[in-house]
Amino acid sequence: MAEKEQPSVTIRVRIGDNELEVTGPSDFVEKKIAEFREQQRVTSTEVTKQSPHKYRAQELMELLNPAKEMSVAQFFKKVTPKSDVDRVLAAGFFLEKFKKAENFTASEVSGIIRHGAKTQPPQNPNEAVNKNIRKGYMMAAGDKDGKMAFVLTSDGEEAIEKLLDA
Repeated sequence: MAEKEQPSVTIRVRIGDNELEVTGPSDFVEKKIAEFREQQRVTSTEVTKQSPHKYRAQELMELLNPAKEMSVAQFFKKVTPKSDVDRVLAAGFFLEKFKKAENFTASEVSGIIRHGAKTQPPQNPNEAVNKNIRKGYMMAAGDKDGKMAFVLTSDGEEAIEKLLDA
């Protein structure tokens, strides 16, 4: 009796920026997906060993960025900023990394703290931004709508990582 041919299946898998689409019998597809997952795990481990600080923020973003978009309030619960300076830094990080803002103003930071995180913004957001600049966590980035704009520095991103680890 002739062997019955297995039905063909198609599966697409994405891990980070890499994607694999396989079509064929289910056991072939399962084998290829297992190989792809293992290759991605090995590549991720090698990259982290080679330059852990460079890829730490990306790993954190993958950890913090679930399938559903994270709210400011959820992010603040994970970061647990204790001071006005930390809250401004966390809000700036959120705007850059989650909202893809090229830069931000002190008033945008204040608004996201008040309306997004639903917590008390600093009495003087400009002072909190200036303290972050003195710490090397933020720097000026031109102007935006006639107001001074700022961006986080790599030291600022590392400071957020420390707050996440705490």
